[in-house]
Amino acid sequence: MSENLANFTHILEALTNYEQPFPPRMLRSFSDLTTLHLRELKNIWPEVKRERKIALLEDLETVAESDTLVSFDDLAKMALNDEDAAVRVLSIRLLWECEETRLLPVFTELMLSDPAEDVRAAAASALGKFVLLGELEAIPDAMRIANVQNLIDVVVGEELPMVRRRALESLGFSSHPKVSELIEHALAQDETQWLTSSLCAIARSADERWSDTVLKYLESADGEVLFEAIRAAGEMGIEDARNPLIEKLEDTGDDQDLRLAIIWSLSQIGGESVKKKLEELAEKCTDDEESEWLEKALDNLELGGGLEAMEMLDLDVDPDESEDSDGEKDFEDEDDLPEVDDLDENDDEN
Repeated sequence: MSENLANFTHILEALTNYEQPFPPRMLRSFSDLTTLHLRELKNIWPEVKRERKIALLEDLETVAESDTLVSFDDLAKMALNDEDAAVRVLSIRLLWECEETRLLPVFTELMLSDPAEDVRAAAASALGKFVLLGELEAIPDAMRIANVQNLIDVVVGEELPMVRRRALESLGFSSHPKVSELIEHALAQDETQWLTSSLCAIARSADERWSDTVLKYLESADGEVLFEAIRAAGEMGIEDARNPLIEKLEDTGDDQDLRLAIIWSLSQIGGESVKKKLEELAEKCTDDEESEWLEKALDNLELGGGLEAMEMLDLDVDPDESEDSDGEKDFEDEDDLPEVDDLDENDDEN
């Protein structure tokens, strides 16, 4: 047995040693797995206890968020087939940076057919990345069209509420004319969960037509809605939100997440008054977390608000329907799209 394989065998032994926590120093050993190492991991994976799998995937996600040089994609793709729903959800999340187009049909199938609502919702969220890639012309048109249509079908269909909302959020990246209609219907429900998903989609759209809507919800008394409105104001760079957000900094109380969201959004909007306010806060700040965030916000301000660190705050298709000769659904014509039904006003989370 080679020394390299022997070392990895030692790591797998630690993974199945439940008398001791898995050593954090070994986490990076799961990055860029060789074919042989992946085979060894697959062999013992069914024997690993559910709790250890979940802890491992959570720890790997944390590492991936702070270290851009690691890639746990091979492990995550393997774990997508795990029998436990929580493991499948974490595996989808661990693939958040993977842009391999072969994942698109995998995520689509999970969104449409997985027995667990959480998994279907996570897959719907993951498909948002491919909506964006489609807008950037980084994937074939056939994939772009089919992906957007699948997500539209879910939003207007009879899927579970959380799955439909995540699909709407993913559609925010799309320039498809039906998306604005879906957002309007969702806003009309005046229900917290649909409002937050609508605002998330609006933020991703970068469409100025929604500026007044975002400003309206900056006055919301609902904390979840307010949080998403703050994020949307920053992502869209709405200048009319600058002063209201500065004023809100004084009213955040003990809500640290809300305060950090305001700080970041202000750095995205920019302006001299923002710079002055953030520098003033940085001088007086005694909280380590806020101080670090203010430093990042000031750096972002200098870069013109172009960073996408806001995510750091995040403390089914009928195969017989409308296929072309290549097996891909073609919905370029608006007339081919389904009508948008009213969204359920009383959708609840399970």
